[in-house]
Parts: sequence; C-alpha cells; structure tokens
Amino acid sequence: MSRRRAVMMIATALLCILGGDARSRAQGKARAGGRGPTAAEFAALKHRVEEQNELLMRLTQLEGQHYEFMLKLLQNNGRLPPGSPPPALPQLSPSSPSSSSPSSSAPQAPPPSPESDTSSASATRSKLATITGRVDVKGKSWGPVFVYVENIKEPAVDRNVEIVQKDRSFAPNVLLVQRGTRVTFPNADPLLHNVFSPSPTQPFDLGSYKQGEKAGTVRLFTPGVVEVLCNMHAKMRANVLVVPSRHHVKVNGDGSFRLENVPIGTRQLVAWTPDARPMTQSVSLTAAGASVGFALQVEPAPPPMDKTGKPRAPYRSDD
Repeated sequence: MSRRRAVMMIATALLCILGGDARSRAQGKARAGGRGPTAAEFAALKHRVEEQNELLMRLTQLEGQHYEFMLKLLQNNGRLPPGSPPPALPQLSPSSPSSSSPSSSAPQAPPPSPESDTSSASATRSKLATITGRVDVKGKSWGPVFVYVENIKEPAVDRNVEIVQKDRSFAPNVLLVQRGTRVTFPNADPLLHNVFSPSPTQPFDLGSYKQGEKAGTVRLFTPGVVEVLCNMHAKMRANVLVVPSRHHVKVNGDGSFRLENVPIGTRQLVAWTPDARPMTQSVSLTAAGASVGFALQVEPAPPPMDKTGKPRAPYRSDD
C-alpha cells in the first residue's frame, strides 16, 4: 500500500468521525427538544474538536515530512541519506473517542522500503532543475526583493515568527513566510498599539493591547502580500509576503538570483519588493534549467488608512 493511500485512509476515517459527531449532536438536540447543549456536553464536544484538529495538523505535518524525505532522496541521487528514516504514519491516540469507533479504525500501512523509495527517486531525480535570472528595480526601494514559484503548492507549515512593535515601528518591517505560518505581534512600547491589515488576501484586526499583555497572533494561509498597519500610529507599516511553498529566494544585491531544485514544467515565477506591483512570468523549465528577467517599478507609498479604509491624518504621537 502506498504512503499517500494510507494517509488518505486516515483522512477518510477522520471524515467518518466528524460525521459521527454531527449525527450525535443532531440526535442530542432532538432528545432535548431543541435546547442547546449543556456545559458538560459543550466541553466534551470541544475536546473532540480539539483532538480532531490535532489529527488534521499531524496529517499536514506528515505530508511535509514526506516531501522533505523525497527531496533528500532526489538530492542524494536516489540514495537514502544516513539518519533519515522514512516518516512514520501518525498514530490515533488511544484516549481519543474516535479510537473506539469502528468507522475510524483505518489500517496502518508499513513504511515503504528504502528500495521502493530509491526506485521512485531514481525515476524522478532528473525532474528537478535550476532557474536563474535577474531583477532590475526602478525607483526608491526600501526592502528586499524576492522571487518565488507561484504554481507549486505544499502543505501548510506549522511555524511561528514575530514582528515586534517597538519605537512606533514594526521590526522587521518586511518578512517572507510560507503558507500556514503564525505571525505574532508583541508590543514592546509603553503605549497602546492596534495591529490590523486591510489586505484583501487576508484582512485581520488584532485589537489594542499594552506592553506585557498577550500579543495578538494571526495565521496566514493565503499567498500574496499582506500589508500590516497600526490604527493608532499612521507611520507604522510592514509588509508580509506569504508564499505557497519552499521554492523562493531572496535576490542578491546585484539583482541576480538562483532558485534550485524546482520541479520541471511550466512554472509561474513572481518577483516582488515593497511598494512595487508583483510581476509574474511564465517559464518553461526543462532539465537544462531556465533563465528569466524581471523589471519592477517602485511607486510612492499610499496614504495611511484607518480600519474603515479612509485616509487619515497622522496620530498626534507620530508628530
């Protein structure tokens, strides 16, 4: 049985669990004459949902581990690197209510043998290639330049990074993260901040909090540029670039870049820097590699907006 098929079987079992919970809730509501759940019922339901969310996250992590394992095989000419065993399938917790459910007893497949993985890697190692190129930036640039592959998607990562609010500014004010990353905004100033984003890709509002209070966190799933602002300080501004996979690179100071281990095929490459419209080019990547050039135009920064999308005058503390 293939690893992907085993993962799908576990996912199917999870769907059965979710369906069973839905039926149980419906039956409980009917028995109660339409009343809401009791505190005990709500706590039990919350516990089941948390367990199911944890299992979903473990399945997502498994996909990422499997991808990394296959990439190591490709980079080592089909040989299994020392100390790199195949990723193990996640085990359902014995304490989970789903473990006693007949519908959730998905059989566990044995890990694939090194021989089968090596054979697969040998057949596909020639399908990775390198993209080189150059990005010319016109206008006043205030941040780094990035290039990434848009049409390769990987499972969402489970990582944590910070953007600190300090001296009425964001540090760092430009950040690249992979899809699924949690970004936390601790307040290191002795005054209130209100972090929010009006970006259509993933708008959010973390509210106001003081130094030392629990910091607001947002998990970014949608690829694209997320502009981060403070509703109290008009000069505070940051950009977070969310990319769909590990296939990205920071452009060198001379404008050159080299993006290695990209699966061959028709690839959509995107170049971006703050205050410049992202530029996309289609590249036909073969085993021999490919080269591409970009020209970005940096525009003047837009006027500061409040949470309603209206221009505003600088807050008095910005003076």
